[in-house]
Amino acid sequence: MGRKSKAKDRGYMTATEWREEGGGFKQASATDFRRLPFHCCAISFLPFEDAACTLDGTTYDIVNIVEYIRKFKRHPVSGTPLALKDVVPLHFAKNGDGQHHCPVLHKVFTESTHIVAVRPTGNVYCYEAVEELNIKPRFWKDLLTDEPFTRKDIIHLQDPTNLAKHNMSQFDHVKRDIKLVSDAERAELEKDPSYHINTTSEDAQRVLSSLAATTSGSALQAGGGGAKAQARNMLMDAQRVAANGGKPGDKKGSQSTKEEPTGTDPRLRAPERQPVNAAFKPGTSTWNTDDPDQQPWLKHRKKKAKGEEEAPNIMAAGPEPLPFQSSAKLVQRQMTTGAASRSFTSTAQNVVTKNERVTEREERCPKKKAYLRLSTTLGDLNLELHSDMVPRAAENFLVLAQNAYYDGTIFHRSIKNFMIQGGDPTGKGTGGQSIYGGTFRDEFDNRLTHSGRGILSMANSGPHSNGSQFFILYKSAHHLDHKHTVFGKVVGGLGTLTAMERVPVDDEDRPLQEIKITGCQVFVDPYKELVEEEAKLEAEAARKAEEELHPPEPENVGAWFSNPGGLATGSAGFQVRTGVGKYLPVLPAPKASGSTTAAPQPAGSAGPGASVAFPAATDAAAGPTTTPAKPAAPAKWKAPAAAMNFDAW
Repeated sequence: MGRKSKAKDRGYMTATEWREEGGGFKQASATDFRRLPFHCCAISFLPFEDAACTLDGTTYDIVNIVEYIRKFKRHPVSGTPLALKDVVPLHFAKNGDGQHHCPVLHKVFTESTHIVAVRPTGNVYCYEAVEELNIKPRFWKDLLTDEPFTRKDIIHLQDPTNLAKHNMSQFDHVKRDIKLVSDAERAELEKDPSYHINTTSEDAQRVLSSLAATTSGSALQAGGGGAKAQARNMLMDAQRVAANGGKPGDKKGSQSTKEEPTGTDPRLRAPERQPVNAAFKPGTSTWNTDDPDQQPWLKHRKKKAKGEEEAPNIMAAGPEPLPFQSSAKLVQRQMTTGAASRSFTSTAQNVVTKNERVTEREERCPKKKAYLRLSTTLGDLNLELHSDMVPRAAENFLVLAQNAYYDGTIFHRSIKNFMIQGGDPTGKGTGGQSIYGGTFRDEFDNRLTHSGRGILSMANSGPHSNGSQFFILYKSAHHLDHKHTVFGKVVGGLGTLTAMERVPVDDEDRPLQEIKITGCQVFVDPYKELVEEEAKLEAEAARKAEEELHPPEPENVGAWFSNPGGLATGSAGFQVRTGVGKYLPVLPAPKASGSTTAAPQPAGSAGPGASVAFPAATDAAAGPTTTPAKPAAPAKWKAPAAAMNFDAW
């Protein structure tokens, strides 16, 4: 129904409707997309073991790409000419589960991750780490090896917004049906009885086949080690020639140099060890959590098995707290412990007949920051501690510094463009404890991040394992946010921090020149000020309570505000009276001069309760006596003027 509905009310279908909506012929879709995973070789379509890539970001197994270039001299994906110098070996990092991840952010790579590689080093990162730590701050150095590079050296291995280059159906070798090993070559290889035997490794097969053959010289010339090592050596030689401007150059120190026989056949020697690209965990201090042999309870267990010493119960009893007092106080709550109720209802509990209140530890949280100066052998560092945001971590560092716990300790770890770590009294990075006894919990605040040079943060070996060790950043490290507690920053002495960064280190990142903490000077201690302020308030409250229980004797009760002092208790020149108006002064009576009448009273002074003034008594020998006069009559009330008369209202 609807507008122009009758135009479609027909008893037949058009050719277009039959072709598109009916059962007519339909052309197959031209989009045949098959995505290549980032961890697979673009030639064999199998997961690579030793990765390499070309400048367009396509990943390969190094054995396959070297063999392909040697045979066909062209790009497997685009079909353009390609040389060995354009192939970049890659170094993928793996976590404990064997998954590829970013060595900086420890983010596991998935099909939705933007993955990039740095051409000079071949290290693989997620694009987020490179963007935040290299591109935005314009810091063009590798995040692991500190080797300089440019923005053009960033190779995008996987971009979720651009998946066209990963379509396997559009690869050049797939369209042309090019294979590394042709069917004829494979049939020739299958004639060998040992072709299908997989009990021996490729290295062993190559060595055994080369012992009595004329190709033993070329095998040694290639460096040995199997097809992977040979392909890698050829790739390194090609890159060295390209770096020297097309000349072979000096090959001293390369793996492809021919070795002289020295008693043992070089072909039977073990391949040279390659450095392990392990995941980097900055900030570990208490012990190495990746090495189970370094766990303290395992060490005691091994010693006990050997009979060297009896293993103490480390897990049951923690380390004793340091003899340093914190500003926390114990507060008794209104609730009870419930021990009496439990003992009354359960026979498994000890008998308790007295209820006790729950005692809890209450932390003091000051409203201002702490300031101190840390003196080292290279200069002074002025520090600001965020005691108003992370009170436990700031107080731990402040109390340890005040009690000379850090005096004489060294900075045992320094990594250029990253951080310097210290605070371990043993100087090995495996010791130290907090003022709370052992370790304490993390304190995270969204306002405190590892942003900028000079950030002061706690070193730990995992969640809630803060002790006495700390580190100071040389540059931003946002991958440590919400993993390490930030509790301060350097506000003065950045030149000293620069001098620390320039100190050379050994292979274990230990400074070759000893950097030692010589002392500490505290300028502002908000915890001490808070305790003193609370002590003053408690003393004032106790004084007021004592005054309420035992009020002082009243002084000068009869003083009036208009005439303070000397009005009440018969001071000189005044008289005391009772009743209404007792606090009003009474003029003294004039001295008698022969008249027996008393001085007249002021108007309004007579009335109920009014006092009478008597002259002082005199001796008979002194003269005649006088009789007191009668009090004057009260003044009569006068009617107010007509203007003040309101009787007519």
